[in-house]
Amino acid sequence: MNIAILGLGTIGSGVYELLKDNREITVKKILDIRVWMDNMTTEIDDIVNDESIELVVETMGGIHPAREYALKCLEAGKSYVSANKLLISACAFELQQAADKSGAALLFSASCGGGIPYLYNLQKTKAADRVVSLGGILNGTTNFILDSVFSDGMDYESALKTAQELGYAERDPSSDIDGLDTLRKLLLSCAVAYGKLPKEETVPCYGIRGLNDTDVCYAKSKNCVIRLTASGKPGANGTLNVYVAPQLLPCGSPESSIRKNINYAWYEGEKIGRFAFSGQGAGKFPTAGNIVRDIYSVCRGEKRMFPKDLVSVEAVNSDKHRFYVRMPENEINRLSAFSAHTEIKNGCALTETVPISFGELRSAIDGAGDTFVLILED
Repeated sequence: MNIAILGLGTIGSGVYELLKDNREITVKKILDIRVWMDNMTTEIDDIVNDESIELVVETMGGIHPAREYALKCLEAGKSYVSANKLLISACAFELQQAADKSGAALLFSASCGGGIPYLYNLQKTKAADRVVSLGGILNGTTNFILDSVFSDGMDYESALKTAQELGYAERDPSSDIDGLDTLRKLLLSCAVAYGKLPKEETVPCYGIRGLNDTDVCYAKSKNCVIRLTASGKPGANGTLNVYVAPQLLPCGSPESSIRKNINYAWYEGEKIGRFAFSGQGAGKFPTAGNIVRDIYSVCRGEKRMFPKDLVSVEAVNSDKHRFYVRMPENEINRLSAFSAHTEIKNGCALTETVPISFGELRSAIDGAGDTFVLILED
């Protein structure tokens, strides 16, 4: 099979290196803004118009021009394998429609979990059993930061700086620390497992930005750690309970043992029980390995990961949780109706709530000052 690679950055170069001696798969063209090899080009049409290229791997990231390139390739009948979680979650229906119309494949298992075969196995499990819940630690950058704080005694800002120096966090780390990267992986997980793609703007998403020593001391006083977790499960009447938020987890729990930039993704089948996967959630060769797995899946005739009855839905989080909320002291009355316990510490109001929904929480703290939200272990 002749393939093309869009983007020869970290992941793209990993795919190229894994395949350069492969006798079954040949990288015929590479698109990049720089050209230094004979098989490279800066023009997408050089790939689209090459009838010998059957499959395109995209590792560019972002929506534009990745969306336009993806549609051109799919409309030309070229199968498409992508690690681009933002593109796939934002343009799912458009891309799948183009693939279905031309008969091309659209696979994206590397978009969630990097090198972990999580989405791949989730899809296979769904064919045999009903998935009743899923989630986990889906972002290695935030896990590295939180592990550095709790295991190595670093403060949040120093841990973030170290993550940037090591290349785990971007110069602008917003997508990671605000939970958006985790959110998009969760959206794709729900789409594969439940046939329902939650609308991003309807999903509660709280990141770790603003974590401070007060929050860390609170967690340690409970003999717990904090991890950024994702959760998705069916709710009543066909709804979905879906959220991303920091969570208080006991020392000794599976999630608390996940160190550095490792991911921990899990799902639970109604009859077969719970399966968990841990490993590198990003990185050159782990992610490239998942892409190559998708290429071979296409060679075996697999064409899609999204169910044929995929629909777009709003997240309706009817489940109730107990929360820890830190706010400025002068905001103390915002949660008075839901407070199980409130104390003042370091100029902040620390409130443990009674069980409330994310909607009730959002209404109470919307517009508040410096705030940190944590789901308490139930």
